Amino acid sequence: MVQKRLLAQASAAVAIAVLMSACGGGGGTGGGGTNPLVSVAVQGALWVAYQDGANGSWTTLSPSGGFSGSVPSTAPDGRYSLAFVCGGTKPNVYVVHATRQELPSVNFTCGGATPATITVSGTVSGLNGGNALVSIGETSTTTAGTYSLQTPPGFYDVIAVRYAGGTTPNRVWLQRNRQFSNDTTYNIDFSQDDGTLVRVFDVSSGALTVSGLDPLANETATVRILLQSGDRASIVGIGSPLNELTPIAYPRFPSEVLSAAELFRVVVDTTEQRGVVQFAATLPSSLTITLPPPYTAPTLIVNSSGAIQFTAQDFSYGETAVVGYLLSASADSGARYEYFITAGWLGNANAYTTPVLETLAGWNSAWSLQRGESANVALRVYVSPNGATPQAVWNYLRGNPAPSGFILRYATRRQTLTP
Repeated sequence: MVQKRLLAQASAAVAIAVLMSACGGGGGTGGGGTNPLVSVAVQGALWVAYQDGANGSWTTLSPSGGFSGSVPSTAPDGRYSLAFVCGGTKPNVYVVHATRQELPSVNFTCGGATPATITVSGTVSGLNGGNALVSIGETSTTTAGTYSLQTPPGFYDVIAVRYAGGTTPNRVWLQRNRQFSNDTTYNIDFSQDDGTLVRVFDVSSGALTVSGLDPLANETATVRILLQSGDRASIVGIGSPLNELTPIAYPRFPSEVLSAAELFRVVVDTTEQRGVVQFAATLPSSLTITLPPPYTAPTLIVNSSGAIQFTAQDFSYGETAVVGYLLSASADSGARYEYFITAGWLGNANAYTTPVLETLAGWNSAWSLQRGESANVALRVYVSPNGATPQAVWNYLRGNPAPSGFILRYATRRQTLTP
């Protein structure tokens, strides 16, 4: 077993050395090398492979344990592809198609075992006949007196928003960077004086309206508004409008309460898998989120023999500027494949077919999709009207905060296919 593992590691080292030699011995555009590099940091993966150029040969970078380092991008058009597998009950296979100009750095951490949770509970007083939205990070609940939340241990911003009559926010409780290590009793009192450790302050009310819902599809939208403090985020407003005439009320924080690094994140998702995400330093007195149009043009198909490949045809969409696409296939067994495709990599092509990974060194047949098993296939288009870069979009999709002014709009075409 040890001999096999050493042989696999040696093979990977040789492959990486060959790749690096094509790069003039290492170093990137700022590191002394003659050719540019792509920075790759994939942690916890079962397998990682790389392709230099849209039609280049694939090379297995790591047969196990992830990969961290630089790989050459020598193709004249700057295109490259990266594939990796994350473990779990069922495999999750990820493929990235990008140009080095658009996505010079790919960072990804495969999720581990589901962390154990703790319970944070307590009483909420000073409600004056109203109710409250209590949030510990992105876990929240509404209450008229007591609450209980389950969350993994960690550092969170605790935010409670008091509502008069159930709809109008008028006061906020805020404690930043509070650590919860085990089951904790945490009481909230809106009548408490404002302080330095816990801020308690009055707020005015803003109104958010969602425009563009499809009544014929019975489309509804879920709205979340979060305060983003670095890597921490906590919910300050949430709701599900049934139609365009149902506004969501949200609290408007006084400017002196916020730090320069804090932003508000507004997320609108619909049952038709359309949505909008935007980051802003402040929230206005009224905000209308207009949904992007449906994504109706693409056709999704699957081949009938050999390794399973999905094809998307006709990427045309009615909004600009398109940043990229996400093609996903979720099998009934639980296996999931995701293909992130930047607009620059796709270029003028109007069709895309997923690569065959099964023939590459180190591939495990248990990761492959099986014929006869239905898969929910979806193609999502990402649009940024204010020029968000593919790197910023990739970072956001991986759970990282985005800068102020970041706007991402998306719509999805879905089909069920049986290979």
